[in-house]
Amino acid sequence: MMDIEQIARVVKMVESSQLHEVTIADNGQSIKVVNSLGEQSNVSANPIYTTATHEPEQQSSDAVQVSATYVGQIYLSEDDTTDNLVKEGDHIQKGQTICFIVELTRLQPVISNKEGIVTAVLVESGQNVEYGQPIFELARS
Repeated sequence: MMDIEQIARVVKMVESSQLHEVTIADNGQSIKVVNSLGEQSNVSANPIYTTATHEPEQQSSDAVQVSATYVGQIYLSEDDTTDNLVKEGDHIQKGQTICFIVELTRLQPVISNKEGIVTAVLVESGQNVEYGQPIFELARS
């Protein structure tokens, strides 16, 4: 008989991976897990460390975005009981840890590659994110 914890682990791994579907069979029983999030996000993601190369583009907009560096579940605080690391109105620096993403079973820090004042938090704690997905919007300082 399949263990419910084992099934939950498989579901989480499929959610945070690029897999579309997986079927697991055990002693005549089988379970099929389908990741419908993957269908919606088949857009090519930009790596977080890209920088604009056109000067006029940079001057036309004061807003920049910080994107997810991993695929997984995002956490805006260190342990879900403390305050968020970054809130609207906060000034963040390049190199600052701004949130965490659980990738497979590892807690990975997300480090900002931009500096500015947070004008919008675009995700909620516990939400699944894709690599390159915008998570914070900043106004340049």
